[in-house]
Amino acid sequence: MAFPDDALGEDERVVLLGRPHWRLCLRPACALLLVAAVAGFAAAVVRLQVWAPWAWALLGVLAGLAVTRTTVLPLVRWRCSHLLVTNLRFVVREGMGAREGLDVPIDRIDAVRVRSTTVERLLGCGTLALDVAGERLTFRHVPVVERVQARLHREIGRTGSARRGAAGTAPGETQRTSLRGRAGAAVRERMGA
Repeated sequence: MAFPDDALGEDERVVLLGRPHWRLCLRPACALLLVAAVAGFAAAVVRLQVWAPWAWALLGVLAGLAVTRTTVLPLVRWRCSHLLVTNLRFVVREGMGAREGLDVPIDRIDAVRVRSTTVERLLGCGTLALDVAGERLTFRHVPVVERVQARLHREIGRTGSARRGAAGTAPGETQRTSLRGRAGAAVRERMGA
């Protein structure tokens, strides 16, 4: 489940990498069983006919097309989808031939919300909602959604701490509280604490 390193920046490192939840593979698996059952039943019905070999060939082609459409393509699409958290951004990549992507800088995320139904909690997945610049981005079928939320919060905190450290004072901190903090540090230093 590797993500291409050339898609990352120089100072960027992968914190969490995953795919949509495996439960998205259940519908294609059931479709495969259904197509196989219908094709097998139809082949058994026409077996005593004179034209049975032609019917079996047609059934084989139709079953192959149905399996490709309902099973193979969804599984390949699932396999080609990535959900990635780095120290700088949240990345979603989807698609086989034509790829779609979404990159959200970590410092632009205002809120991270999760929602899991009872069934989703049993399966270990949920819905992740990010509030970015007044817009809500929703991602369904995220595996271990609480872990993704915790990693995003951790990276948001690190980015905010680094930004406040580089600026010298925290955003929203007034000059008076900044001076009070520096005076308190000077007093503690003199007292040897």
